[in-house]
Amino acid sequence: MVIVNSSIRIIISLFVIKYVYGTGCRFHGVKAECINTNLREIPKIPGNIEQLIFRGNNLGSVTFETFKNVENPPKIWRLTLTANRIVNITKDAFKNFTHLSFLELSSNQIKVKDLKMLLWNISETRPLDSLYMEEMGTGSINEETFSLLNKTPAINLILENNKLENFTTTILSRLKGVELLNIDFNNITEFTLTNMDELQALRIRHNKLTNVPNFCNGNSTKSFTKNMVALFLNYNYITSISNDPFRCLTTLEKLQIGHNVIGTFPSMLLSNLKNLTYFGVSANLGREMKIFPFAFASSTLTFLEIGFNGNALTVFQSIPETFKGLPILQTLDLSFINMMQMTDQNVTDLFAPVTSIDTLHCFKCYLQCDIKSLIGNNLNLTKVDLKGNYFETIRPGVFTEKSKMKTLLLGVNKIGHVSSKSLPITFLNNLTYLDLSENPFICDCDLVWFIDWLKTVNKSRLWYYPEGYKCAFPPKWANKRLDEVHFSYLECHPFTTPEWIGMIGGPITVVLIILSLIAYRNRWNIKHYIYMLRKRREYAPLRGEEFVYDAFVAYNQSIVLWVKNFLIPFLEGEHGLKLCVHERDFPVGGFINDNIVERMRQSKKIILVLSNSFASSEWCMFELKVAHSMHIKDSVEVIVILLEEVQAKNMNNAMKVLLENTTYLEWTDDNVGQELFITKLKDAMGVAVNS
Repeated sequence: MVIVNSSIRIIISLFVIKYVYGTGCRFHGVKAECINTNLREIPKIPGNIEQLIFRGNNLGSVTFETFKNVENPPKIWRLTLTANRIVNITKDAFKNFTHLSFLELSSNQIKVKDLKMLLWNISETRPLDSLYMEEMGTGSINEETFSLLNKTPAINLILENNKLENFTTTILSRLKGVELLNIDFNNITEFTLTNMDELQALRIRHNKLTNVPNFCNGNSTKSFTKNMVALFLNYNYITSISNDPFRCLTTLEKLQIGHNVIGTFPSMLLSNLKNLTYFGVSANLGREMKIFPFAFASSTLTFLEIGFNGNALTVFQSIPETFKGLPILQTLDLSFINMMQMTDQNVTDLFAPVTSIDTLHCFKCYLQCDIKSLIGNNLNLTKVDLKGNYFETIRPGVFTEKSKMKTLLLGVNKIGHVSSKSLPITFLNNLTYLDLSENPFICDCDLVWFIDWLKTVNKSRLWYYPEGYKCAFPPKWANKRLDEVHFSYLECHPFTTPEWIGMIGGPITVVLIILSLIAYRNRWNIKHYIYMLRKRREYAPLRGEEFVYDAFVAYNQSIVLWVKNFLIPFLEGEHGLKLCVHERDFPVGGFINDNIVERMRQSKKIILVLSNSFASSEWCMFELKVAHSMHIKDSVEVIVILLEEVQAKNMNNAMKVLLENTTYLEWTDDNVGQELFITKLKDAMGVAVNS
């Protein structure tokens, strides 16, 4: 009995597959799809189907009989007949679809007379929720199409891409009950309104409008569309804008007018839009773009998008007053505005008024200012997108654990080092998304903490990781992904000289102190004597690679007088050597880090002049790290000059390691000490000691 029942089920299943699926249609629950099967009639449609998608076939004509194989038409609420080469259609074609709410006739060349009668019949029996009539052409969609209507055939009417050149009040008067009118992708140059009290959303994107339509009845404040909440005028040829066409749109909440050619945004542009929350005017192509003070002032606006292609100093007519009068603004998007020439103070003045924003987009704004100038002390920010700019560093204190930030996008900038003080781990762990991809990372010991953190965090939180995170320097790691970089413990934690503390005894201590004093008073004579004993030969010039400079000199600006008054005259003036000094030999216009690396490679030796101010200079420390890397990788000789005793508070780890592991020259005011210094310097530079 069980075997018989199983056989019956198999037979029934095979029958259903042939009867239903053999037609070329696919069935998904209550949806039937017959797509691009070149059917000339609608096949058997089971009674449980609620959505019938019949697209890309060849019906030719549609009548009441076309749906004879549909078992239960009243069950169907959605009927799509797109691209079926329909030319004729009878007015009673959908008579049995008593619960139809969504009808799509797009991409058919239906005769206008047939379409006119069909719409009339639909409007007289029941209105649809949505009616799609896209890509049908003016042979189907024109004034005659709607001429018999006294009632709206649909609440949502979609007429995209029909090559319409105008939309007259004659047509609109027949569509008074429409709530959404979509006439995108047509050729409309003028749009003249009539009373449409039910209209809530109007889409006229991708047309040829040169002016904003007038929504006001005459000179009064009475609106043709008293309930409209959304207006889309993107991708037209609108050249000017003022607050007058909007003076009666008191219910409007969303306005998009981007991708036009508007030249000027006057003051108090949005003053009449009492309920506006969203204003988008991105990618405006106005040649002489100008934004006047308080142009976007609004007590209700929460979203502002004004991305332009233009110089910010030309666009903003009053930088401090551009965003004044926006007390509850939450999202600000300024992408593609060129802010390269703006100073830190300009940037601070521009963003200072918008303290309420939680989302900031400034993609490709050419910013190279201090990020602090941009963000200020705004702890409400939850999303910041600053991709595609020229930021090189992140100053400590900009991003802290107190921040509410959840998304931080800093990809495609010039950030080489990421400090744990600039991006504390507690801050990073609170982020939902982070993007630091496509930055020229300097992969050294100072970056180990960040490399380790990246390896432990959930990868779904990191955009473009690991492919987008690569080293730019040193050469050893160039073009390697950060997850491939590793340092041994000794590389980043070199051994230090232990400090011995204790008392050996009173007499010995006294003797040692006396001997120390004697040695200190004669220290330069002793050093000179030891140096002369160790010297066995004169340096001979090395043959090999030709260099542009004999030495690259790295120093802090605070000791520039010593370099100019002693080092340069001594080595260049007296001994004919050629030094690379950044103030004199760096080309104008290039990136500093590129200049440093290139000039070091062109130099036979590198001279590091250490001072108390050296460690506090970011660029000096960069030069030290590059020199250290080139010494290890390329055996470049590094000459260290200790110009003054470096106090402990100014001694960082890199300098400490350098002094502990390198024989350095120590400058002194003592005459004998200076003679020894000069002798050692000449020796190190390959200059004959007796010259």
